[in-house]
Amino acid sequence: MKKTIMITDDDPGIQDIYKLILEKAGYATDLVPDGEQIMKNRFVCPVIFLLDKQLVGYDGLDLCRHLKSQESTRHIPVIMISATPGLSRAARQAGADAFMEKPFHRDELLAIVEKYAGAPV
Repeated sequence: MKKTIMITDDDPGIQDIYKLILEKAGYATDLVPDGEQIMKNRFVCPVIFLLDKQLVGYDGLDLCRHLKSQESTRHIPVIMISATPGLSRAARQAGADAFMEKPFHRDELLAIVEKYAGAPV
């Protein structure tokens, strides 16, 4: 069974980019356009959460804090990704395991995913 990465981003174009890169590398993806499912704990746990900072109706930092406060998800790595410069410190304070700035390079994304999820199955 493939390792699943949950991608929370409200931009369909960015979702497609993540999906294309990660599935081509051998991962399964679960695309979530907003944080409602996360805040209500209505999801199957992935091996990694990729969270955008700016979401419609939700702040990715709040989602990260929520995930890290739940017994069932606190052990799952959270990678925050944002176009907001200088967000790295705030992401770490919210409990994120890693932070990447947009735009990112394909190899950079895969390297950080492999660091936290291991190679795809």
